[in-house]
Amino acid sequence: MKGGATLSILIGLILLSYLVVGTASYWYLYKIRLLIGYHFGMNIAMTSGMVMGITIGTVLGYEYPASYTLITVLTTLIAMIIGAIFGALVDYQILLTGATSGIMGGIMGPMIGMAADLPLIVFCTFLVFISFGLLCFSARA
Repeated sequence: MKGGATLSILIGLILLSYLVVGTASYWYLYKIRLLIGYHFGMNIAMTSGMVMGITIGTVLGYEYPASYTLITVLTTLIAMIIGAIFGALVDYQILLTGATSGIMGGIMGPMIGMAADLPLIVFCTFLVFISFGLLCFSARA
């Protein structure tokens, strides 16, 4: 663990914000799932799996650098599940694409987290908000 109790609480709040943004985006996209085409569905699945894998892996890799292997496995599984869930909105083939994208993000994230500092964590948080915001905005257009 790199910091004190305050930094751990901040990291927990950041991870909680990822959960809230992902859940809200899924709920919104689920309501309009019949309007989502294959190309946009593939963008949804790949973006959600990759962005969440990279950001969760970066945050956890930064907070727990001594547990690199466990963090990598855990992040990869989480990112695969997220990509598959978002891909299942459209089709089983897109589910596979989301899971594969989650594998890549889940493996890359902890590597970035080993060299990260707090400004990169803040940037990753904005990346999650912007990516999921763009997905929901693109669904409206």
